[in-house]
Amino acid sequence: MDEKADDPRSGDALNRPELSRTEVAYLGAIYRLNETHETASVSTLAKRFRVRLPTTIEVLDKLEQKRLVIKKPWKVPELSSRGLIIAEFVIHQHRVVELYFNSKLGLDSDLSCTEASKIDYLLDPAVVGKMCEVLNRPGQCLHGFPIQHRDD
Repeated sequence: MDEKADDPRSGDALNRPELSRTEVAYLGAIYRLNETHETASVSTLAKRFRVRLPTTIEVLDKLEQKRLVIKKPWKVPELSSRGLIIAEFVIHQHRVVELYFNSKLGLDSDLSCTEASKIDYLLDPAVVGKMCEVLNRPGQCLHGFPIQHRDD
């Protein structure tokens, strides 16, 4: 499989798999839990999204069918290489957009984060790229986590 062809950062909407907002949120949550060295277990994800275990398992099954998550019996679900690319893309978009909302629009950090979560995956990478330029390619988001830029 050509990972470059699956890279959603290319700007070509055809490279973005069809994902629901919930599926995108799960990819981001797994990424963030790994980033903070927490275990992205099914029960942890269920608690984070305030849903029952079967609901979380259903979402993870869909992500596995799309080859974005690797599930093994009695193991913690992991992002596949394709899932990691998409999660990194979404996290980058989110962190830039929330920082833009906060620093340029004056929204508080909670509102910035909430509103960014509604559109981060939907925005064209070129739009977020311009936001990034306006922000002078920030190194950290509002919460102190790194913003990885594509060419870093």
